[in-house]
Amino acid sequence: REECDKSCQRVGHIGFEVYNGWNMADKVLLTVLSVFGFAVLLGILRKRRYMSNKECLLEEAALSSAGLKQSHIVGVFFCVVVVIVVFGLLGIKSITWFLLLVLDTALFGYLMKLTVDSGMSVKIGNSRAVAGRTAVDVPTGEPADLGYNQWK
Repeated sequence: REECDKSCQRVGHIGFEVYNGWNMADKVLLTVLSVFGFAVLLGILRKRRYMSNKECLLEEAALSSAGLKQSHIVGVFFCVVVVIVVFGLLGIKSITWFLLLVLDTALFGYLMKLTVDSGMSVKIGNSRAVAGRTAVDVPTGEPADLGYNQWK
């Protein structure tokens, strides 16, 4: 049996403690999460492009009530992306994963908010046509519209 002193033990641990880089599984998951975030961002931009004027005004009012402007949101987004990239290049995995997951979750939540808000704005009733039918053809819930009073 050989004896190993402190210098021998130090040589055995060189590289093990120092290198903590990205392995192949980390790179694949990092790519998947980045592509997902980019796809969600494209979905947000598409939803915002087709927003009605009323929805745009409500969105701007919500931002201004919080004391923010649209340029602030875009600036913060790009700063967070740069910070994630820097931490990723430095090999600091835990903060990179955390920030990437928080960013993806926030983007997905905002996309869902836009989706729900755009779905809620469809008005069924007397002022708008629904699926090619006129307002007279669309029942509003009153008995006359449902045909209960057709024998009058």
